[in-house]
This record gives sequence, structure tokens and C-alpha cells, in this order.
Amino acid sequence: MVNAPVVSKKDLVVVEKYFFLGAERYRVSVTGTNIIVNVRAGSEEEAIEKALEILGKIRLTDQALEKLRKTSKNQ
Repeated sequence: MVNAPVVSKKDLVVVEKYFFLGAERYRVSVTGTNIIVNVRAGSEEEAIEKALEILGKIRLTDQALEKLRKTSKNQ
């Protein structure tokens, strides 16, 4: 398996900050897709970093992201 680059910060946008059970949480969107990552964080920057970590664990690569974007445009 080739190690393809994973999603980068430029592909992520914080779309919402909210509080749940006393914790500050963020919804982070992968642009051009319907993928949303919910994370607990103390700042937007930390939220982006945590979202990158999660997306890296599921191996969302740049190549897979482009396929998703093309698919969503065709629907």
C-alpha cells in the first residue's frame, strides 16, 4: 500500500462552535463533501488538528477526497 498524502488543513473549515455537557466542541467540514467531524477542543486551531488526526486514521487521502468531490458534483 502506497502512503498517499492525507487531507490537509486547507481542505477543512470550522462550521460551528457549540457547548455540550460543559465541553467546548466544534464541527469541522471537509470542503466539497458532506463529511463533518465533531471534536472537543479549546480553539479552532486545535479542532482542525484533531479533525486532521481523525481523518488520517480513516485514511482519507487527497486522491479519495477528489473522488468524493466528483461524485457529489454528479449527483
